Amino acid sequence: MGFPVLFDTAVPALRSALHRGLTPQQARLDTLFHVMAVLDDCNLAHRGGLEGLCHAQRAARRYVEEGGAAQPEGIQKAKAIADDFVLRRLSPGGAADTLAAACLISRVCADL
Repeated sequence: MGFPVLFDTAVPALRSALHRGLTPQQARLDTLFHVMAVLDDCNLAHRGGLEGLCHAQRAARRYVEEGGAAQPEGIQKAKAIADDFVLRRLSPGGAADTLAAACLISRVCADL
C-alpha cells in the first residue's frame, strides 16, 4: 500500500508543525501523536492487546485534538501520557519508527 501512514499522516504532520512555527522537538512530538492516533501499531497490540492499542490511540487523538505540542504545557501532557504508557507496559514502537522515517524523508526531500 506504499506506507500510507508515513506519507498521508506523518510527513504532512511534521511539515505542518514546522510551518506553524513549532520547534523541531515540538514538531516531532506532535507528529508522533498524530501517527499514534491512526496507526494500528503491532507493538502496542502485542504488549497491551486490542485494549492497549485502543487506549493509546484514544490518548493520542485527545492530545492532538487539545492542540498537541503547541498547547500550553504540551510537553508535560505528553510526559503524563508516556508515564501512563509505562504503567500499562505500552510502547508505540511502530509509531516511533514511522516518525523516524518521516524525519528522514523530510530531510532528504526538503523540496517536495
